[in-house]
Amino acid sequence: MVELEYFQSPSGRRTSDGMGHQRGSGVWLSISSLVLCLACGRPGTEPTPSGSTAPVVARFDGGVVTQDEVLRESQRLPPNLRERFETGPGRQEFIRSLVDKQLLFQEATRRGIPQDAEIRRQVRELEERLSIQALLAQEEKAAPAPTEAEARAFYEGHLERFAQPERLRLARAWVMVPPGSARPAWEQARQRAESLRKRLLAGEPVAKVAAAGDGPERARGGEWGLLARGEFGNPELEKAALALNRPGAVSAVVEDATGVGVLVLQERRPARVPPFEEVREAVAGQMAPGAQRRVFEQLLTRLRAASSVQLGDGTGSPAGTPDKKP
Repeated sequence: MVELEYFQSPSGRRTSDGMGHQRGSGVWLSISSLVLCLACGRPGTEPTPSGSTAPVVARFDGGVVTQDEVLRESQRLPPNLRERFETGPGRQEFIRSLVDKQLLFQEATRRGIPQDAEIRRQVRELEERLSIQALLAQEEKAAPAPTEAEARAFYEGHLERFAQPERLRLARAWVMVPPGSARPAWEQARQRAESLRKRLLAGEPVAKVAAAGDGPERARGGEWGLLARGEFGNPELEKAALALNRPGAVSAVVEDATGVGVLVLQERRPARVPPFEEVREAVAGQMAPGAQRRVFEQLLTRLRAASSVQLGDGTGSPAGTPDKKP
């Protein structure tokens, strides 16, 4: 059961019992918070149609809650919270919260609150946004996909977007130093790192030497990663890595905020522009925003051409003569 010290009230104020009774009221707070989450979150579901054939999981005066509603509403919860309400007592609590939400809405309706002018305005604005989103989604779905020739032309015209910089695959043998350690601890760590470096220079396998350190790469056989210029997070490490010019080359002892150690070059991959076939999906992704923008502009052009649009001069003066339809 979630026990919350504070929850957001409908008025927007943070409230608590003021008496340190959070433990005793944990159940109430959990259910109340869940109801508020469902009621005040993203747009919910419409009341279940009377002719619905979905299995009913709860009944109350004036309505029911169906299995479909439970599934639909549960998908709106954050994943870590959703797991707690999928089975057993948690599921019953979730169904209860759906009933409570409907009871609250029924009472609000009885009091005429849904007819409040401000609420109606917000409902209209929400309806406008959702309708426009659905309209644009329909237009985008109906629009033809880029042809092979168009995709290749886009690729050729934007090669710099798909270029890959030189990358270094590096291994590492590292000695960790706890945060806040005094200088003697750093000196001892450097001595250990120097010892690891000597073993590498003597030809010992990188995995064996890395295992003698205590960095996270020891569990990966010393593998540190594939990095490009600007991705090292530390100028000293980057300078040392870029100075390595052949596989197996070992750096001098280097240091960052976590400790000290040595780098070993495994592979140096030169900068390249991958062929179109290799980045076809990336090309489609890069083209998508432009395609969506064209769909939007074409739709607006059609609508404007079919409508009598009158624009004022921005000063509050009456709008002029409607634009003539072509």
